[in-house]
Amino acid sequence: MGRGGTFEVMARIALNGRLLVPGKLEGIGRFTLNTLTQLVALRPDDAFLLVVDRPVDEMFRLGPNVEVVRIRIPARRPWLMRWWFGRPLGRVLRQWNADAFVSLEGPLATDMPPDFPQLTVIHDLNFEHRPEGLPQRWRDYYQTEFPRFAKRAQVLGTVSEYSRQDLARTYGLDQGAIEVFTNAADDAFQPASLEEREGARRALAEGRPYFIFVGSLHPRKNVEGLMSAFESYRALGGRWDLVVVGVAMWSDDLPALSEEMRTHVHFVGRLNNADLVRAVAGADGLVFVPWFEGFGIPVVEAMACGVPVISSNVTSLPEVCGDAAFALVDPAQPGAIAHEMHRLELDSEAAQSASQRGRARAKTYSWAATGAKLNKALNTLLT
Repeated sequence: MGRGGTFEVMARIALNGRLLVPGKLEGIGRFTLNTLTQLVALRPDDAFLLVVDRPVDEMFRLGPNVEVVRIRIPARRPWLMRWWFGRPLGRVLRQWNADAFVSLEGPLATDMPPDFPQLTVIHDLNFEHRPEGLPQRWRDYYQTEFPRFAKRAQVLGTVSEYSRQDLARTYGLDQGAIEVFTNAADDAFQPASLEEREGARRALAEGRPYFIFVGSLHPRKNVEGLMSAFESYRALGGRWDLVVVGVAMWSDDLPALSEEMRTHVHFVGRLNNADLVRAVAGADGLVFVPWFEGFGIPVVEAMACGVPVISSNVTSLPEVCGDAAFALVDPAQPGAIAHEMHRLELDSEAAQSASQRGRARAKTYSWAATGAKLNKALNTLLT
């Protein structure tokens, strides 16, 4: 197990890097990158093997004690994922003589013995509660395999107290045995200067103030409800635009917009890290009203930038926001969302108060703290 005698010897820890996609990092990929970077730095005497499914990239250089190996199977479909996490991954782990496998996205190495130490993080169970938003093949994969992963892992984690309770209740697990490893905002998310905000407005919203949404264009994110709310907000006399950052997850369909809406809604696609920071920090408010979230990292990133947040009042989001949101709203009530958007535009004092509360709240989350907690869990796994 990488431990022996009365002294520690170097452990050999394999890491799942499948979601480290250069130029296309999504939420779980960013969680993986930031958390593993912290973990590797905390364990300089251990050896790590990062297992990926694409050509080697500078992103994979997590530290001098990290090797990279590529399994040349593009694990982007359920059947390919079953294959990738089966014999090919098992062969790599055995040949490298791994002591443990860490997967921060759910799937585990299925071709290893049951007692082989594995740690995984299941971020949420949206596929159990809102399966209609997923293609059938993905729904089947998640609903069949993830209960097995949850029960197979020697250490099981998730990203919020809400998700911990949900995992325990849905899969019949001991809640106390599930670890919580929260997300955080990168250090680059900071309040923008007036000049920077004006530059973001020119680049993204034709010079006008704007609300921002960040996330995949997926039914779970309630993009249609957001569009309906924004249209109602404009009907109330609202003057700000809406910038939508993200791409369709399962299809290329975007919501149908009226001519008025097309003038004031800006779909900017996926942004690289620097452009994402600029877009979020330049916003006058984040409107994030999904039906279901395991954490909701755009909320913390906006708060770190001092951007007031209008958030859903369901699942993990009240927990993540604490008392720092400008408003918590029912995602099924576009009129109520529109009202809060209009109030945010008009009430500068309330907006400033939310900005200050948000910055304080964002500081309670850090990648360093998450990495330290993961490191402690890994020690348990290796014992």
